[in-house]
Amino acid sequence: MQRRPVRSTSLKAVGYEAATQTLEIEYRHGGLVRYAGVPAAIHAALLQLPNKALFVEQVLERGYEREQVRG
Repeated sequence: MQRRPVRSTSLKAVGYEAATQTLEIEYRHGGLVRYAGVPAAIHAALLQLPNKALFVEQVLERGYEREQVRG
């Protein structure tokens, strides 16, 4: 999955695969987390919001299956 850089103090890049509704977040510290079952609208919202880390904490971590891929 290709990830694109984002403006954030803690997130480095975000990737999304619509066919599987899989979202990947790469952190500046080197960690990589994958979320399953994420609708395209949630991915789009993440890219638009200024506080991406807060969105991840409040929406993704509480509502979607999380897999720690790295870090």
